Order: sequence, then structure tokens, then C-alpha cells
Amino acid sequence: MTTDLLETLEAMRPDSDALWPEDLRAAACARIIAADAEPTTPRARSRRAATVVTVAALVATAGVGAAAASGMMPQAFTDHFSHWRDALGPGTAPVDPAAAQRVGTVPGGPDGLVFSVLVAHGAGDQRCLASVFESPESATQPGPSEFTDLGSRCRQGPEGFGDLGDGAGYFPLAFGDGGGGEIGPNAVTFDAAAGQAVRAEIRTSTGQVLPMVLADGSFFGWFPMPATPSSPRPVLTGYADDGTVVGSFEIGPGF
Repeated sequence: MTTDLLETLEAMRPDSDALWPEDLRAAACARIIAADAEPTTPRARSRRAATVVTVAALVATAGVGAAAASGMMPQAFTDHFSHWRDALGPGTAPVDPAAAQRVGTVPGGPDGLVFSVLVAHGAGDQRCLASVFESPESATQPGPSEFTDLGSRCRQGPEGFGDLGDGAGYFPLAFGDGGGGEIGPNAVTFDAAAGQAVRAEIRTSTGQVLPMVLADGSFFGWFPMPATPSSPRPVLTGYADDGTVVGSFEIGPGF
């Protein structure tokens, strides 16, 4: 037996003419050459890749839209106002802070922030409300994740009415009733009953006019902290639907 590999391979080679006649080999070769000469069309793969990217983009866009439309609130907000889920007393119902919606925003706040009011409704006429300072970027989202809590309240009964407190019922509030606020380092937040007013504004001693947010039968807003206790106080003015003045009075620290 030979040890030469080349001779061994030659001996193992089959008779090509017997197994694959020359005419069949020529036909196969012609088919291969013709196939290689046809133009290639790689566009199908490109179209498929583009479709996947487009679908992914649509899914991502739809996800963002769905989150905004469903009012998904950041956990920082729902955790902070988790006490809304506690019933206030007999006949009251819990309110889910995740259901809160921003009902109004006033730009031009201190340090570039904006003033926003959010309201969440529970069963029946139960609702809770919060006012916050947040960034302009945050105000474009369903809810704030970084904010300054300016106060909140939960109540039931018809909007724009005060509770008699003894369970006897409710009474209508006039413009400015129940006015009060919170004093911060450089700003004062304020709210007052709307009464018959549909629009209100705060005018400072410097002539700055700040609109207020109407929510839950009250107006909510803010104004810069007066320089000194003796500084002229801002003036709150409410307007009826026809533009007539419903009421106007000074507000400020001490209220």
C-alpha cells in the first residue's frame, strides 16, 4: 500500500464521466454562469430593516402618548400625597393621587419655576387638590417628579361651597372668602374662593400682573414676597364672565 496521500486521493477519485457525464456537467455550468450574471436586488433587506425601525419608533411614540393620555403620575408625587388614600371620615372616600391631573399652570415663578395646580377625583364628589412649584420641563409631563409642595387639601361637597361644619349642609362662598396663603423664602402662595368670578389676577406694586388658576371653586396663585412688611400689598381682582369686576382687595403676608 502506498503512503503517498496524493496517490491515495487519485485512487479514490470516482470515474467522473460515468457518474456525471460531460453533457450534464456543461448544462450545470451554464446554469451557474447565468445565475451569477443576473443583477442582485439587496433592496428587499433594506426595506425590511427600515420597516422594523419605523415600527419600533411608532411603538415608542405610542407608549409615550399612552402614558400622557392615561395620566400616569411619577412615584415621587404619588408617594408624597399617599395620605389622600386615607378616608377623611364617615361618608368619605379615598382619593388616588395617581389619578391627579394638572388643571392649570402659571409661568414666571421664582427661580424660573412655574406654579401648577393638580386635582384628583375620587368616588362621588370627593377630591383632593395640590399646588406646587415645578420646572417648565416638568410641567409638560403628566405629573411632576421634582416639585415643591405648596399645600394640599381634600374635601367633598359641591365646588364653590363652604361646609357649615356641623353637618347641616353647605353655603355658597363669595369671591375672596376663605383667602389664605403660605409664605416662602421669596414667594407667597395664595388661594381664595371664586364666588361669581370666572377669572382673577394679582397685580403687584411694581405693576406685574399674575394670572390665577381656577380649580375646585377657588383661585390659586402666587406673588413675589414683598420687600418689607410695610411694602405696598398686591391687589387681587376677580372678574365675571362679562368682564365686570366682581371684587378687588389687597392681599399679602399676615392676610
